[in-house]
Amino acid sequence: MPARAGVRANLHGKTAERCTDLVRSRCRESIMPQSYARRALLGGFGLGLALATPARANDDAYPTRPVRLVVGFPPGGPTDVIGRMIAGSLSKELGVPVVIENLGGAGGTIGATNVVRSAPDGYSLLMSVEASQTRARALYPATRYDQVTSFTFIRKLAVQRNLLVVHPGLRITSVAELIAYARAHPGELNFPGTVGASGHIGGTIFNRLNSTEMTFVSYSGGSRLMTDLMTGTVQVGFFSESTVAEMVRAGRVRALAVASLRRSPAFPDLPTIEEAGGGRVDASPWFGLVGPAGLPPAVTRRLVEAADRMAASDEFRAQLETIGASPIADSTPETFRRDVEQESTIWTAWAEEHRAQLQ
Repeated sequence: MPARAGVRANLHGKTAERCTDLVRSRCRESIMPQSYARRALLGGFGLGLALATPARANDDAYPTRPVRLVVGFPPGGPTDVIGRMIAGSLSKELGVPVVIENLGGAGGTIGATNVVRSAPDGYSLLMSVEASQTRARALYPATRYDQVTSFTFIRKLAVQRNLLVVHPGLRITSVAELIAYARAHPGELNFPGTVGASGHIGGTIFNRLNSTEMTFVSYSGGSRLMTDLMTGTVQVGFFSESTVAEMVRAGRVRALAVASLRRSPAFPDLPTIEEAGGGRVDASPWFGLVGPAGLPPAVTRRLVEAADRMAASDEFRAQLETIGASPIADSTPETFRRDVEQESTIWTAWAEEHRAQLQ
């Protein structure tokens, strides 16, 4: 019995040790997941910081790939011409290709809508113009973006001179003769343009200030407007200097005046409409750069710096002069935004006056 009892005691002792080891093991198992959980939580937090840091670094390194610049009008027109100049100069400043994408239609609002819906990362920008940035709501009530809050404003870049021209078959050689003829023949003379663009604006302002009744003919944009003027389908036009300069020199259209506040260096003998006896018509379109709302501050800062250098460069100024335009020297994101707010109010009143809203 004592031997068996000793064996039993020995077995019991070993069993107890095994049980104790098992309990310790189970305890370790129950404790270790909590340690792992803490480590995982801390590790995840560290990973989050690690991921956040490269994101900020990527913003600071912007741009690292080509940038898309949307022009809301068809290829070949005056807006497209200056858009390509801006793209070329901006590409040099950013160090990456800036690729033009023409998305024409509805006075530039189709292109603007596309950019508004793009990711706010700086790789989709819009060449901002008055038609889509200040007159969109007035002309197109169904516009699905806000002219101010839907955008990140970067800078106004350039302003362009427009010329008042007529078909050479029209026996009119001065602004005074044009006014007299238009008053004597109400509705007979036609002027073309894209709704809300400077050609449209110039004609309606000319009518109001000079008590004439020329008829507006709407075009989607592109080069067809100039073709129809040269063939006489329309007789009067307000075109950018870049579009008509060669045609004027070749005698295919006749320039009567500059639809701006100052004469053109390219046509120094051509008076402004006001100097020629008409009302003070300034149909000078401006061009700027915007992105979708919510661009990161580092990206916006990089774009503003690049645009400032571009606007100040002699090369960009020389390019603009070839198309009757000049850089805007003192624009900032804040002044650009304020200008858009003020002009939007003006053009809403203009659209109501001329019943130009599109349903």
